[in-house]
Amino acid sequence: MRGQEAPRGVGPSVQFAVLASGSRGNATLVRGDGPGLVIDAGLGPRAMAERLESVGACWSDVAAVALTHTHRDHVDPGTIAELGRRGISLHCHESHRAVLARDPGFRQMDEAGLVSTYTGRPFLTSTGARVEPFPVEHDGGATFGFRIELSPARRTRAVSIGYLADTGCWSESMVDILTDVDVLGVEFNHDEALQKSSGRPWVLIRRNLGDRGHLSNRQGAELVEAVLRRSRRGAIRHIVLLHLSDQCNRPDLAIDAARGAVRAVGRRVVVHAASQNPAHPTLWIRPARRNALAAATVPGTSRFSSARISDRAALAGPGLFDGLDSGDSAGGS
Repeated sequence: MRGQEAPRGVGPSVQFAVLASGSRGNATLVRGDGPGLVIDAGLGPRAMAERLESVGACWSDVAAVALTHTHRDHVDPGTIAELGRRGISLHCHESHRAVLARDPGFRQMDEAGLVSTYTGRPFLTSTGARVEPFPVEHDGGATFGFRIELSPARRTRAVSIGYLADTGCWSESMVDILTDVDVLGVEFNHDEALQKSSGRPWVLIRRNLGDRGHLSNRQGAELVEAVLRRSRRGAIRHIVLLHLSDQCNRPDLAIDAARGAVRAVGRRVVVHAASQNPAHPTLWIRPARRNALAAATVPGTSRFSSARISDRAALAGPGLFDGLDSGDSAGGS
């Protein structure tokens, strides 16, 4: 099938579709009017094809993949081989090579000239997206968040996306990079009380609660509030809660925490809880209007607006990485 265009009447838009988010696989599609970029490739090739189809896309709508890190729930060997067969380029950090080079599919991609490495500087992909990586604290080796800028069509303003899926803590430098994005994706991995009472091995609980583990709902909300306070009014239109734990979180708990951060700042933002399966959310983001950005700085704008909430429960069920959420891997969450 051919990838669908933005819904009628929406106008030139960037699609942001979370194909999967959680310890059993992560992948997110970002595209404008041409083939798009997929952040992480943690689903197998068949599951990836099914999720793409569910959001109106297909493999031919993917031109590049960018990896945040090399934990198994973010990079699947079968999908790496599929990328090579389809001639889809792969962007990974230079330090990821030592891990990925053990995979024959990656070696074939590298020999075919399909692998590009990034450092700490922004890079361009063949999709037209500008990607600014920033380092985060996680025990998956070198791990990064991304700020992505993509224009939906020629001679249109860019849409900005912040993506931060795996980190145990946050910093003011992260807030700086994520300021004024249109879509803010932030990890809300666990509820601290549920994590501590989960019955999991204490070493896993301590890892997830640590500075190189995963953000809790409380930490994610604190980051969201910090980014909102530094952003212009009206700049951030959607907040997407990423990497919710099946065992130690619930969408309503994560949404309540995020809603508290939005209300504390007095903004109007749509909040979505991403799910492991099915793909959710799928957003079509139009570039911000110039007059809307100007209005964001007008003094006297009301600070008493409510957050609109959109939730979708993460559905537990058999998947590619069942062992990861039970502590069988460093990727467990």
